Amino acid sequence: MNDSRINALLVLAFPVVLSIGIFLIPVVSDYSDHAIASEAVNQTGRWFVGHILSAVAFGLGILSVYAIKDYLRDRDYELPQFILPIMAIGASLYAAGLGADGIGPIAVRASGASPALFFDGSGWFVSGTFMAATLFFGVGLITLVGYANQSGMVEGIWRYVIFVSALVFMAVPAIPSGWGLYGEAIAAYGVFIPLGFAVWRSA
Repeated sequence: MNDSRINALLVLAFPVVLSIGIFLIPVVSDYSDHAIASEAVNQTGRWFVGHILSAVAFGLGILSVYAIKDYLRDRDYELPQFILPIMAIGASLYAAGLGADGIGPIAVRASGASPALFFDGSGWFVSGTFMAATLFFGVGLITLVGYANQSGMVEGIWRYVIFVSALVFMAVPAIPSGWGLYGEAIAAYGVFIPLGFAVWRSA
């Protein structure tokens, strides 16, 4: 398998792993209702594995961005230097927030207390981490998509699909419900699947 095919698989891996992680996490209809969130934590295995897989996905997301950057560089089209660092910061914050959200309530539950104590106490620590993650990763993603469109990496309707999907990816975390995570998974497919196939076709 040549380097282009490997890069394409890296690009495609991010949305696939992210969606698996998100679909494993039990749906919390309203995260502001800590009783509902605590009930979801009772499905310990799914809660833990789903959050950890989602965190791992954002590590793959940075490899995806690097693979796209490599693809464009081979075609004499350089991305701005700031894109990879700010998306790496965003991905790290996402991973930190997902790790805390995945392990914290389970640890509290294991101590014999209600997971609601974690949600009551974490407050802006976790939600603020996710907000910062969305800002950094989202701005980088929208910029990446803009440059991918300018370069002709994707054409036709796919130019609009990846741009709208990047906007959705940045907007849906504001929804205070687990259903918003599904929107994020779909948006990740909308961005990275067309870009991944563009890299694959170049092989």
